[in-house]
Amino acid sequence: MRRKHKLILIVLFSIFLTYIIYFSLNENNVYLVALGDGISSGETPYNIDGISYNDYLEEYFHSKRILKKYNHTYAYKNYKLEELLNDLKSNIINKNDNLNIQQIIHKADLITISIGEEELVKLSITNDLSKDKLNEFISEFDDLIYMLKDLTEAKIYIIGFYENNYLDKSNVIILNSELANIALKYECSFINISDLMLNKEYYLNNTTFYFNYKGHKAIAEMLIHSI
Repeated sequence: MRRKHKLILIVLFSIFLTYIIYFSLNENNVYLVALGDGISSGETPYNIDGISYNDYLEEYFHSKRILKKYNHTYAYKNYKLEELLNDLKSNIINKNDNLNIQQIIHKADLITISIGEEELVKLSITNDLSKDKLNEFISEFDDLIYMLKDLTEAKIYIIGFYENNYLDKSNVIILNSELANIALKYECSFINISDLMLNKEYYLNNTTFYFNYKGHKAIAEMLIHSI
């Protein structure tokens, strides 16, 4: 009888241990959502997407066997902050998986955001990047994070701006300072890449503000270290 009871206890303990491990693994699975413009999608000067820091992040989670899903539907070239806000407000549906954007945000465990570099560079090229435009962008960015925090408990990582041939250092300092304050306000993480991007080895050529796979890999490493 004692052996029988002992065997039953061993079986029950094994079932209990399997149950704990299963749910522990599930809790550690990561649903990664990338939001942003061409910087987020790995855009190149040749109008094609390369490998982005989000792709490297996906590879990292996959190698650790903790990747649940990677969604980058709302990360593409020339995607503006105002457009992202409108998509969130109208709760646009993603035709690929029939999920609306708010559902995607709600399901996320980790969200990365890099938006505005393309948009503000274009304004700078046409000399339309005024102080009012900067303030308007910062206000809209605050609205974005407010909306996201209302939809999800995911960890949010905000990628900062960096100086290039078109966006000068003074504007970058203002933008990064304000984004860092917003991150602090909403308990997000701010990733400052301004110094990193001064390395010319991270660019495809001297005429573009898009950076190459080395630059994206460096950003991914900063994110992984922060996580």
